[in-house]
Amino acid sequence: MSTVPRFLGLLATHGSPARYRRVDSLIACPCRTPEGFRDPQWHMAQPAPKPPLCNEAGFLPDPAATKDVIVKAFIQPIQSTRATRLNIEIMMEGWGDIEADDHLGILPYEYAGVTLNFYDWGRSGEDFVEYNDRRFTVINANLIPDPADGNEKHHWEVGLRLINDAPITA
Repeated sequence: MSTVPRFLGLLATHGSPARYRRVDSLIACPCRTPEGFRDPQWHMAQPAPKPPLCNEAGFLPDPAATKDVIVKAFIQPIQSTRATRLNIEIMMEGWGDIEADDHLGILPYEYAGVTLNFYDWGRSGEDFVEYNDRRFTVINANLIPDPADGNEKHHWEVGLRLINDAPITA
C-alpha cells in the first residue's frame, strides 16, 4: 500500500510553503551553434530592439512551459542535519563541498496536480526553489521510491544552494 497520501498529508500539516519555478522550453534560440551551444556574441550583434535572451542551454523563455507553483515541503539548513542519520562524508561525496547556506529539501513528486522535476536543473537562475524569501538552485537531486511498494515516484530529496539572499520582490 502506497505511503504517498500519508506523506502528502504530513506535508500539508507540517510542511512549509516553498515556491517551485522551472522553465522548461523547447524553443531553440537562433543563436545556437550547429554543435548545440549558445552563442552570446550573436545576441550582442543583433540590432535594437534586441531579441530575448536565451537560457544557458540555448532555449528561449516559453511561458506555456513554465511551472511556477507554491508547494509544501520540508526544507532545513544542511548544517542542522549533522546530528541526524545523514553522514557528512556521504553528503560531501554526493554534493561536493558544502557551503554555509546550503539547505536540504524534501519535496513531493507531485503537488496540486503539478509534477515536480529536478533533473537537468538550470543553473543560471531561471529555475529556482524559493523558501523563506531566499532563492536556491538545485545542486543535487534524488528521486526517492516509496518504502512501502517501491513506486519510484514518492518524493524528491534535493541539495539546495543559495543564489539570492536579497529580499524577493517579484
